[in-house]
Amino acid sequence: MLSSQLFWRVFGVYAALTIGTALAFVVILTAQQHDAVRNQARQRVHEDAAMLATALRSATFDGRTLTEDVRSLLDELTRSDSSRFAVLDESLQILWSSHGEQQVWEHDTTPEVAAAVESGKGFSERPLSTADGREAANGMYYAALIDPQQPSAGLVRVMLPLKLITDDLSAAHYQLWGAAATIGILALAITYVVVGRIIGPLETLTQAAQQIIEGKQPPELNIRSSNEIGTLAKVFNSMSRQLAARIGDLQEERQHLETNHQRLETVLGAMFEGVIAVDDEERILFANNAAIRLMDLKPTSMLGRPIWEAIRHRTLQELVRLAVSEGGLQRIEFDVARTQSTVAATASRLPGDPPPGVVIVIHDVTELRRLENLRRDFVQNVSHELKTPLSSISAYADTLLEGGLEDPDCNRQFVERISEQADRLHHLILDLLALARMESADDGFEVEPVDVTRVLSASIDAHAGVAQSKRITLLSEGPATPVWGLADDEGLRTIIDNLLDNAVNYTPAGGRITVRWKASGDRVTLQVQDTGVGIAREHQQRIFQRFYRIDKARSRELGGTGLGLSIVKHLCQVFGGTVSIASQLGQGSTFTVELRSADQLVAA
Repeated sequence: MLSSQLFWRVFGVYAALTIGTALAFVVILTAQQHDAVRNQARQRVHEDAAMLATALRSATFDGRTLTEDVRSLLDELTRSDSSRFAVLDESLQILWSSHGEQQVWEHDTTPEVAAAVESGKGFSERPLSTADGREAANGMYYAALIDPQQPSAGLVRVMLPLKLITDDLSAAHYQLWGAAATIGILALAITYVVVGRIIGPLETLTQAAQQIIEGKQPPELNIRSSNEIGTLAKVFNSMSRQLAARIGDLQEERQHLETNHQRLETVLGAMFEGVIAVDDEERILFANNAAIRLMDLKPTSMLGRPIWEAIRHRTLQELVRLAVSEGGLQRIEFDVARTQSTVAATASRLPGDPPPGVVIVIHDVTELRRLENLRRDFVQNVSHELKTPLSSISAYADTLLEGGLEDPDCNRQFVERISEQADRLHHLILDLLALARMESADDGFEVEPVDVTRVLSASIDAHAGVAQSKRITLLSEGPATPVWGLADDEGLRTIIDNLLDNAVNYTPAGGRITVRWKASGDRVTLQVQDTGVGIAREHQQRIFQRFYRIDKARSRELGGTGLGLSIVKHLCQVFGGTVSIASQLGQGSTFTVELRSADQLVAA
């Protein structure tokens, strides 16, 4: 505490106030006492002069001679008084003096005598006069007429030496200064204790606060006081506990944030969408693996570099500047030549004024654009496929209405053509509905163990008559026991029917169609092999596309819709299987379907 600047400042202020107050108190009391003593002395000489004049009037003093009786009376009156008394006659000659002074007074030699002669009484304060004319210590003089009604009766004069007054004042002053010094020392001691009790706890609080600044937990402050210092200590203890709890919470939150940051990096790293973050100076702060892959970046040298330097694509740079200047979501789509992909980028500036940066999200829309192109082609193909039979039906109907009904040679032929085109339109619509159902989220297929042998046998029996009419040999090679595969019963029948329809339609008379199936490990393999016209290599990757035909004229002549193999592919995907083709032009084709085996599920 003795090293505390605040303690000495506060103590110095209070000490200065205490000393100043004591000095002012002594000075004021000394002045008041001095005035009071002088007033008392003046009142004393006035009363003594009045007493002496009264005694002389009572003794019938004639103002000229003093009898022995009068002298005895005067000696008796003045014996016990420290003042000096004198009786003057009309000519101002001292008739009697308590100290034996004999001197003639002129009325203007002393102020008090001159004033008494003129007005009946007079007062002055001047040095004492001795017999040899030298001045001694100051004295207080008072003169008055013995009988104001008879000035010839003379006058009396009283003198009080001021040394008596100053001696009394000095003694009183010593007492005052001693009392002031005692009170001052006591006040300083009390001030020292009081200030120490105030500054001591504050110093303790300061040390505790310093420990908090250094990251330490201070001990509980044991300050027992009912004043503001005690309240402050209680508040500080409460604050220290709350601060310790909050520091603990902040540490937990920091750990949580670090964990979330790691998780966020993991999530961003595993995203298919690319994420790039740049700061307000367009320097790259972060880029996940997808962004590196989509934009063909170099992960070791891109961080901290300007985006225009790391990604040399003007469109993306303009997107970043547009997001900073205009705000909101800014979108753009462009092609990346090096990766041969199409990406869609969305940029959004981070909140703040000015914005601290921009986040760019990049989507690979290559497949989406390809599917959109397929959709447009599909719409065009559907429109074309629907338009052809409808046009034929409309033409034959118009011909019949315009007179063909009365022509017995043509009317039946036209009606048969209308029926054929209606059947073709019906099959096309059914195939489209089947495709839509397979691609729908609610496709309605229940994938479960299915006896492949039973489904294949039923489909082969259904096509046996058509194959025989076309002089095509239809063979089956498979186990007689059940072979269980995961599929939908109706969907698997659709797959086999479409493959057999194609084989029958594109196999000439005298040809052969062989259907094989077997279980091998966790797979069930189905094959439809024909000795038909075969498929050239450049068409083999596209025959599973919708409405794709190798020979359009022959396909329409045979009643095909161009959707059969597309339906086969979609159904295989729904069942978790695959379909493939092996073919050589002029030597036939072999379609292979692989399904997941369900033997273990059936056995269980």
